[in-house]
Amino acid sequence: MKNCKLKIKSCFLIVFNYFRSCESTQVVLDLASEIVKKKIVIFKFFLIFHFSFFIFNYLFGVDIFLQLKSGGRKTNISIYSNDNSRHSADIQKIVSEDLVYSGIFNLISLPPDQFFAKKLDFNKPDRDIAVANGIDTVVKFETKTKLNKITLSGNLWDAASAKKIFDKEYKYVDYETRKLAHNFSEDIIKSLTGQKIGFSSKIAFSNTMSGGKEIWCVDYDGKNLTRITYNNSISVLPKFSPDGKYIYYTTYKDGNPDIFRYDFEKNRSIPFITYQGLNIAGSSSPDGRYFIATLSKDGDPELYLFTAEGKIIRRLTYSRGVDTAASFSPNSNEFVFVSDRGGNPQLYIMDIEGTNLRKITHSGYNDSPCWSPVGGAIAFTKRNRQIFDIYVMDVSTNKEYQLTNNYGSNENPSFSADGRRIVFSSNRSGRYELFSMHSNGTEQKPISSIAKESTNPVWSQ
Repeated sequence: MKNCKLKIKSCFLIVFNYFRSCESTQVVLDLASEIVKKKIVIFKFFLIFHFSFFIFNYLFGVDIFLQLKSGGRKTNISIYSNDNSRHSADIQKIVSEDLVYSGIFNLISLPPDQFFAKKLDFNKPDRDIAVANGIDTVVKFETKTKLNKITLSGNLWDAASAKKIFDKEYKYVDYETRKLAHNFSEDIIKSLTGQKIGFSSKIAFSNTMSGGKEIWCVDYDGKNLTRITYNNSISVLPKFSPDGKYIYYTTYKDGNPDIFRYDFEKNRSIPFITYQGLNIAGSSSPDGRYFIATLSKDGDPELYLFTAEGKIIRRLTYSRGVDTAASFSPNSNEFVFVSDRGGNPQLYIMDIEGTNLRKITHSGYNDSPCWSPVGGAIAFTKRNRQIFDIYVMDVSTNKEYQLTNNYGSNENPSFSADGRRIVFSSNRSGRYELFSMHSNGTEQKPISSIAKESTNPVWSQ
């Protein structure tokens, strides 16, 4: 706990210096009465106390996690429901899958003859059972349903110290059980690691099961398959808006390859960019201000910068050949894209002013770049012989690392919001399916068994 004490001390100093700066402002505003000043001092003291208590609890959970990780192993966690309702059974299953999927935890089940107490607190017998089974952290929860509303009360406990890491209550309508469970999982991980891992994220992709190519969505784990478009045409290259409210895609439904925007709330698509010639969706900026697309309205396919409402700001590229597949950096000021201006398609980086162009790949045939939302890495495909494989480039060194090899053709990589995983399409099974893997290439596995061909996956941010 030494590191935890140092962190808490640093937080106290930050809070103290902040409020000391506020005192300087208070001196300038010396028209206030002494009574008001005293109230301000009392209020500040309350804020310091409240904020310090919050920081202590937060760092306590993080410090426990860091101590466990310093031993080089995953955290052993057990999830226990205090009731036998259908909702609790569903939630326990979903949370268990979420935590295992994160790659941070080992899920530990108790032997059939051992049970935790059916209450949210964590008593000595609970601690003894947990320690005897090598469990580091215990999740206890219960649900109640009333008037089609479900309420979950959950506690997270450190087994060794029997100290509570967090407790929280969630309220959802009863058909949002998956959303509730994912939210609970996210809070468990954030309390222990300080990291935000999104289990409510979605993956959009093109699929041919309806005859033509349409846009579909699934949850990150392959559940909740939903058809998005009914264009009876070719609809490809979906891209999420940063807030997840929209999907942009290119469709031939009106005869020309136009960009349409699907609205999740309204459950309908409308034309977004419809110039004569090619209109290919590229990327929305993380700050929500810009959108890049490839247009051929002036001749060669070039990159154009748009407002979020679809109004052209400027043309970005002026080269012979094709410039396409733009992907924004996390700071929204740069983007990576593909250009065959020098022969084979290579990756380039440019800023949104259309300047500071630099080439980052120099050999082979490269395509489909995706800049990690947390920065530092760009995933892309490179053709090896007659197939494609997924690579990741370290942006600071331009060093490339191959992630897939000898397993069919692997294409269209897209990072999860936390940058920890990559979704891609692969025909290693004989047809194109959705696969995911850790960002270092490990644990490559299909997301789910979806009929026909699934391509062009993209992860919501």
